Amino acid sequence: MDTAVSENSFRRGLEAVQRRAFLEALAYFEAALKLAKRQGSEAVPMKYLSYYGLCVAVCSSRLDEARRICEAAVREEFYNPDLHWNLGRVYLRAGNRLKAFGSFVRGLQLNPRHAGLVGEIRRLGIRKRPVVRFFPRGHAVNRLLGRLRGHLARAASDARRQTSVTGR
Repeated sequence: MDTAVSENSFRRGLEAVQRRAFLEALAYFEAALKLAKRQGSEAVPMKYLSYYGLCVAVCSSRLDEARRICEAAVREEFYNPDLHWNLGRVYLRAGNRLKAFGSFVRGLQLNPRHAGLVGEIRRLGIRKRPVVRFFPRGHAVNRLLGRLRGHLARAASDARRQTSVTGR
């Protein structure tokens, strides 16, 4: 019976996450974890831990704790793309785009059609090559020319948009 109750609490937590009600979701995931631990015979499902860690990251400043929780879940169930997705979102919350990207890519290797992972990769965007390729990306010349390229691209886009509106 506890399994059904803890799974129900987890499912309600997922629904709250989809509504972006992370504080409510945190309470559901915490309850699911307690119920699963009370059962005792089986290990706590890693999906419970992972989503709990995500909600901890979103609802509080305990980002290190959230990261450790999600990393532990991924270590146990490395084959679950949802856990990689949650870990990546925690990394993003902590400001580590590189690790987030790596986590999203590992999840996509497991399930290339995972909507959440695909959406996160799209939101992160793809960087263009450096303008002067023999200089490092962070070199002053590349940074200056990259900004100029961005301004020109936006100006061209605005001009195209303007001509499509006026018809000329």
